[in-house]
Amino acid sequence: MSKIAIVTDSTASLSPDEVAALSNVYVVPITFTINNNIYPEGIGMSNDEFYALLPTLTKLPTTAPPTPQMMLSLYDDLVEKGYDQIISIHLTAGITGFVDNLRMFTQHYEGAQIVVYDSHMALTPMGYQVKTAAKMAKENKSLDQIIAKLDQLRASMGVFFVVDDLKNLVTGGRLSKTGALAGGLLKIKPILTLSKDSHQIIPIGKIRTMKKALTNIEERFKAIYEKSTQPLHVMFMGTNNVSALEKWAADFKTRFPDVSTEIDEIGPVIGTHVGTNAFALSWINES
Repeated sequence: MSKIAIVTDSTASLSPDEVAALSNVYVVPITFTINNNIYPEGIGMSNDEFYALLPTLTKLPTTAPPTPQMMLSLYDDLVEKGYDQIISIHLTAGITGFVDNLRMFTQHYEGAQIVVYDSHMALTPMGYQVKTAAKMAKENKSLDQIIAKLDQLRASMGVFFVVDDLKNLVTGGRLSKTGALAGGLLKIKPILTLSKDSHQIIPIGKIRTMKKALTNIEERFKAIYEKSTQPLHVMFMGTNNVSALEKWAADFKTRFPDVSTEIDEIGPVIGTHVGTNAFALSWINES
């Protein structure tokens, strides 16, 4: 019987306790660089320290995925631990070229069968995929069964989010300045999502205040909720605004009491690009 390991990166937003409890999940940190100092996400600097520092910086931090050599070294270590199949679930190719590069570097890997899987997302929804895959592997489900389940989950998920300021997204190249200007989005609260085809960040609405933006996001979610034939799990995510997220989630539960929810703070790698006081609502079929 095959022994399956699940590999992911730090943008999956998994806590050390979650990783320890799963026992077959291995997380590689994406790094961010501030003033020539390199910090592995989740190790080098706390979220609180990062968000306190971010507004004071004259230059936006840069982010970098693990090198292919680092990934191959991890895979080698897993082979030594007895794993013969590896599912490597990562940040969507719509945001970074990491997953495509990893596919290229692992296509001739001989130590184990590796499936490099594009989550089409990041953060808690990606972490949800990782946890589902890990639990299935511990239940001795086959590689094909796990991938089929991941495909179902991936097809069911989506996200709406709003940022306080588009500057970081434009500066970091995650949203074109032309698109932001054309949409008249630079001085208001833009509603953003990931496109269904390329999974890149695109604007879908413009609202004048954050309060109205969150209401708009809920209205958009309601349309999806009413069409869903499966129970949904909803994830509230934000940057440096946990108390506001908790209030939003509590209000949301009064209107959608049958939906399971969780709250998570966005870490420095994604936080670099969305800035402080961003809010996101994401959903996925319950696994």
